[in-house]
Amino acid sequence: MAFSKGQRVRTTVDAPSAWDGGFSAPAGTLGTIADLPATYGGYGVVLDGDPDKLPADYREDELEAVQEPED
Repeated sequence: MAFSKGQRVRTTVDAPSAWDGGFSAPAGTLGTIADLPATYGGYGVVLDGDPDKLPADYREDELEAVQEPED
C-alpha cells in the first residue's frame, strides 16, 4: 500500500532513539506521513509524542494505515 503525505499511520516496529536521550517509540505508535520516498529514504513519519517533531524513516512494510473516525 502506498501512503500519502498527511496520512495517519501506525508503526509495526520499535523505533529506538537516534541519540542518547532521544525519543524512542514502541511498535504501535501513531504518526503522520510528512515525507514521501521520492524525497526521503523511505517514508518520513512524525511520530505522536516526539518532542523534536523530526520525521523518522520507515519502509512501507513498517507502517499500516489508520482509519480516522468519521464525524
